[in-house]
Amino acid sequence: MNDVEPNARDDDIVTPNRSDLFNPDGAPKQSLFYCRECGVSFIRYTNLLQPIERWKHFIRPEHIKLLDRELGLFMRAIEDTLVPVPLSPVSEVIKAFKRKSDPELPHGWAIRHGRKVGRYPETTKAFVKAKFDEYAKCGAKLKADEAEIQMRADRFIEPNDLMTKSQLRNYINTLKSQLPKTRVWRRQVEHE
Repeated sequence: MNDVEPNARDDDIVTPNRSDLFNPDGAPKQSLFYCRECGVSFIRYTNLLQPIERWKHFIRPEHIKLLDRELGLFMRAIEDTLVPVPLSPVSEVIKAFKRKSDPELPHGWAIRHGRKVGRYPETTKAFVKAKFDEYAKCGAKLKADEAEIQMRADRFIEPNDLMTKSQLRNYINTLKSQLPKTRVWRRQVEHE
């Protein structure tokens, strides 16, 4: 591939070493190769030569309106000349964090614990037990979603003592298992 392909023209290929007409400073375009015909950029030079060798472009220039082509070239020229503004407040905050040797917040302050570890106070258990008994009298089942909503609405339970849905579901299941089995009780009554 050292020889020049017959279809490749000098003005079709923009390389990092060759200056671009739209970039008068001649600055490299982040080592991308651009095709003048279709405006597609390639990372490798061989990928640029493939559509030129086959004379197939992804976007046919004869199907592009002149206004769209000019707007695309203008937008590309603007993107090349724009200089990103560094975020100075963010960088100053990062530098301030790096300068401080001991942090003000305790280690692991941002880690959210999904569930409380350890036993729950009797007030929380009594609340769930009372709701469970209230629903059992009506013949309805207490669901963990409803219990969680009611528990969060109760002002007497502290936020640290709240249970999650899975914990409420487990506790409701333990309360169900403590109830006497109705079928076994009916069988015992029938046999007597």
